[in-house]
Order: sequence, then C-alpha cells, then structure tokens
Amino acid sequence: MKLLPNVEVVDRLAYQNVVRKRSSFHYSEMEEHMQQFISGVLNAGYRLKGPFFYSLNNLPMDEIVDIEMFLPIFDSVFQLEGYDFSSYFLIENLFKTVVLHDFENLTELAYAELVATIKENHLEINTPFYHILPKTDLKYVEVLVGF
Repeated sequence: MKLLPNVEVVDRLAYQNVVRKRSSFHYSEMEEHMQQFISGVLNAGYRLKGPFFYSLNNLPMDEIVDIEMFLPIFDSVFQLEGYDFSSYFLIENLFKTVVLHDFENLTELAYAELVATIKENHLEINTPFYHILPKTDLKYVEVLVGF
C-alpha cells in the first residue's frame, strides 16, 4: 500500500458501551455542543471511559456541520433521553493522520492527505471522517477515514 508520509493504516476503531448523539449546528458552536454532550452524560451519573470522538457526516454547507458525537462509558446499560447507545462500535480498515496544532487550518490538510492516499491506492471512502480527541489536554487530534 502506498502511504503519504503523515498517513498510516489502522486496522480498526473499536470501543464498547458507546453513547452517541447526532446534531447539526454552526461550526463555531462545536465546543459548546461537545461540552453539553459530555456534561449530559456525566450529570446523569455515568462514568466516562473515553476518548471523546466525533464523525463529520457532511461537507459543511453554509458553515453548518452534521456531526455525530461518541463517548465510551464504563456502564453497560445506558438510558438518557436525546442520546443513543451501542454496546459496541467498530469500523475496520482506516487511514489515520494526526493534527498537532492549529486544528482549524490543518484539519483540512489532514482531509486532503487522507483523500489523496485513498485515491493513490484506488480505494473508495466508506465512512465519514472521524476525529479522536485525547482524554487529557488537547495537544493533537487524530483524523481517520475508512476505506
């Protein structure tokens, strides 16, 4: 397989007991929605296992993003209005790159590198772009896409 210098192959993205919520909003409201999502889970008494991640399910039109947020928890049973729950989350065959700083500008470059790698290998994109944030300080973001 031919890989660009900053791209690597990931066999699978897998988590157990995953809380999900999908919504659309202006991209500038991303941090607010992330905090509301995580706070909702915590305030209901569930224990976070992490990491928080989300999928970008559209090409933002009029600066509106369609995002599904995910959060693994320790609890195997989950019920909270407005949220969905899956006992297992799995996507296989992905390419990954890491954005180290200047996320707003460099994330677009990460998308381009991933798409170029897919084209170079005559593959097709079969997932949205996933963004995995570290459990602690936001010093990097992993960006993945399935093929």
